[in-house]
Amino acid sequence: MRTMHCVRSLLMATFASSLLPVAASAMRPDSATHYLQESGTGAPLGKLIVRPEVMAGLCVTMVSPLYPQTTGEVPKVSTVVVRVVIWKSGNVSPMRVISGQTSLEAEAMNAVRLWHYKPFSRDGEPVDVTTDVRVNFDPGKPGGIVTHPNH
Repeated sequence: MRTMHCVRSLLMATFASSLLPVAASAMRPDSATHYLQESGTGAPLGKLIVRPEVMAGLCVTMVSPLYPQTTGEVPKVSTVVVRVVIWKSGNVSPMRVISGQTSLEAEAMNAVRLWHYKPFSRDGEPVDVTTDVRVNFDPGKPGGIVTHPNH
C-alpha cells in the first residue's frame, strides 16, 4: 500500500511538472531525481538532510510570522517547527509542520514560504536539502518584518 502511494505521488508530480511552460523546465528536477515522502504523507524530502543550525547560517531573507488574533486566549511566546525542502535556488517549498501549537501552524508556513537561502553545496555543487526550521512567535513583536540575518 505504501509503495503504491509513493508511486502514485511520483506519477502525480511528473504529470504536474509536465504542465509547466518550457521556460520553467530548467526549474524541474532531472528525471533521475526523485523525492520520497516520509511516512507516505507530508512534505517530500530533499536528497540530503541538513542540520537546522547549518541552514540557519545560509538564510539570507527571513520574514517574521504574524501572531494570529485570538479570542479569550492569552497570547504567549511559542515555537512551531516546520520541515522544509530548500531547493538549489534557495526557495522554500514544500513544507509541513512537525511540532507546535495548532493555531499557529498556518502563519508559520506563511512566513517560512517567504524565506530565502543561499544554496547548500556538496562537492562544490548546489543541492536540494531537507531541514527543520524553528519559527518563533512573540506577541510583543510585530509580524511581517523582513530581515536579512546573514547577508
